[in-house]
Amino acid sequence: MGSSRVEVATCWSWRSRGVLLLVALAILFDGVDNQVLGLVAPAILVEWRLDKSSLAPVLAVGQFGMMIGTLLGGLWGDRVGRKQTLLCCVFLFGATTLAMSFVGTVEALFLLRLAAGIGMGGALPNAAALAAEWTPQRYRVVAVTTTIVCIPLGGVVGGAVAAEVLPAQGWRVMMQWAGFAPLALLPLLWRGLPADLARDRTPATVTGDVVGQLRGLLSRDRRRDTLALWCAFGFCLMAIYASFSWLPTMLVETGRSIAEASRGLMYFNLGGVITALLAAGLMTRFGSRGPLAVMASMAAVQSTVFWLGDIDRAPTEWLLIMLALLGGCINGVQTTLYALAAHLYPAPIRATGIGAASSIGRLGGVSSAFFGAALLTAMGGAGLFVLLLLAMCVTFAALLVLRHHIQRTP
Repeated sequence: MGSSRVEVATCWSWRSRGVLLLVALAILFDGVDNQVLGLVAPAILVEWRLDKSSLAPVLAVGQFGMMIGTLLGGLWGDRVGRKQTLLCCVFLFGATTLAMSFVGTVEALFLLRLAAGIGMGGALPNAAALAAEWTPQRYRVVAVTTTIVCIPLGGVVGGAVAAEVLPAQGWRVMMQWAGFAPLALLPLLWRGLPADLARDRTPATVTGDVVGQLRGLLSRDRRRDTLALWCAFGFCLMAIYASFSWLPTMLVETGRSIAEASRGLMYFNLGGVITALLAAGLMTRFGSRGPLAVMASMAAVQSTVFWLGDIDRAPTEWLLIMLALLGGCINGVQTTLYALAAHLYPAPIRATGIGAASSIGRLGGVSSAFFGAALLTAMGGAGLFVLLLLAMCVTFAALLVLRHHIQRTP
């Protein structure tokens, strides 16, 4: 793989903060576009007279696209540069999301969502790697988490906009807003990000074969942690995307309005933003094993409460608070897993390592669309929370198996 790279950032400069701000904005709009289909799904089901199983492949193919995008995006970012890869990915998911607002068939929606998923997936490992490389070691967990937490923050923004736009202007206008916003960001990314964020890469690193990059993730000293990380990513993403895809639909079917359903997903994401930032601070001080295990176990407990409770009759205010707590724990685990991945792998294979974990994890996201549809059909709203319970229990076990957690600060 060539010689190791020297880490870019040695001080918390204004340039470092500028890079962090720009990549965080890119991931914010990634988060909006990631969740917008779940937000508009109830309206599409009604307008096109579809059942949930008809839309499940469209929701799943976005995760399949992200699986491809995260792996290829990580490999490409390590080989040719983070900036170029990030710009291409932002353009791809913005343009295809915008195009979805003009289609009239499930087949067209399917193809465009696949392309959007590739773009959304490819942006993540490069943004996380940029945040890690342009931040001093002592602030790295907070920087990477702050970047990735913009995915649920994008859900907060998208949910707030959807609550106003969907009832008044319809789902097509919502998709247009979600697609145009990242395209408008592209000039800032082009001008603001450095031309080459890895100037100390050796020719061997750039020309190294893809198999060698992937082999480095499964070397003897990394194999156990890599497999445990992949498992944690997969089942946590299953919980995340089951919620993103089916939570609004489930809430509508329990008698809530589309505006209330949008706010439900907004609160789910808002809890994730707050909890992830708190967890990043705790991980910096106490290491990653304890905070991650606590959040995963609490998510399992809260899913059980939802499963056994009567959510159909629950007051809206109580429901929103509980969704914020549940989303806080699930999103808190997922966003900080990126910081853990950045910690596990050295700089020459960092984007590849992050991308591979996220890519393998997308298998959980793909399966969540079908499992969610099946369990909602069979069990009603409780079925979604059974899926979340099982997924977070496996995530908890994988986190205990992983050995090289981030260590506590002396």
